[in-house]
Amino acid sequence: MALRIGWLSSGRDPAARNLLKTVYDDITGNQIPADINWIFCHRETGDGPLNDEYRDRELFFDLAASLDIPVATLSHIRFMPELRKKGLTESPSAAEASPALEEWRNLYGQEVMKVIDMLPPVDIIVMAGYMLILGEPELDGLVLVNIHPALPWGPRGTWQEVIHQLIAEEAAEQGIMIHIVTKELDRGPVISYCRFPIRGEEWSELWSQWQQDIGPEAARETREGHPLFRKIRMEGEIRELPLLRSAIRELAFENITIKDKKIWAGGNPLEAGVDLTSTIERIVRAEVV
Repeated sequence: MALRIGWLSSGRDPAARNLLKTVYDDITGNQIPADINWIFCHRETGDGPLNDEYRDRELFFDLAASLDIPVATLSHIRFMPELRKKGLTESPSAAEASPALEEWRNLYGQEVMKVIDMLPPVDIIVMAGYMLILGEPELDGLVLVNIHPALPWGPRGTWQEVIHQLIAEEAAEQGIMIHIVTKELDRGPVISYCRFPIRGEEWSELWSQWQQDIGPEAARETREGHPLFRKIRMEGEIRELPLLRSAIRELAFENITIKDKKIWAGGNPLEAGVDLTSTIERIVRAEVV
């Protein structure tokens, strides 16, 4: 039986289209026993200004249609806007939600679950550039798989926050992981991961430049525009898609299984995830050549 995949995406940029098309092509072109059964998006046509993000989202919807993948939408912009505005105003940040924002997320999540319950059942749901923080209804009711730009024991947060912390710690390596989403941010059970060095001969000059260029008072924009910061991000990005494709293959061929939101391999619980570093490095080297 083919692995049934749901897909959550904001569809907000070319990367969202690339993720979908690349995974779809891998499944269909290499006869992987898997199908992307549907897509859910928290935005919909006509719910925002006609800007680049809006145009990219419409292109994302067009791509899904061309691949014959149905798309379900429920605009979070149009859902209880006054409560959402109050919640955002009272919250220190999106990750530190006020009671009003928590209430809004959970009410919206209930409606999302009603939509998903009407869609064909799936085995896993891949979060592929889904930029909305989930409420408890989705976290409790769905088997969600996410790409996080760090090693399983590494920093939590956005990719920017991860890189800031790695540089502050003068870390020797970075990584990417595929994990099950839980209420504990970026600490759910790990399916697979890969690692790569951010120290060594090719990195020495970049670290020296950082020491020279970036002082304690340097602005966030200055730090994130620095060649060292950009290099770490680039090396992570080129591994994200190969790792996601490989993880889907592992699940499709049942080398890894998910039961009760726990990871199993060969009939045994998998405590730390599968290290696919050697596989991913071969893919990256082949793609670069």
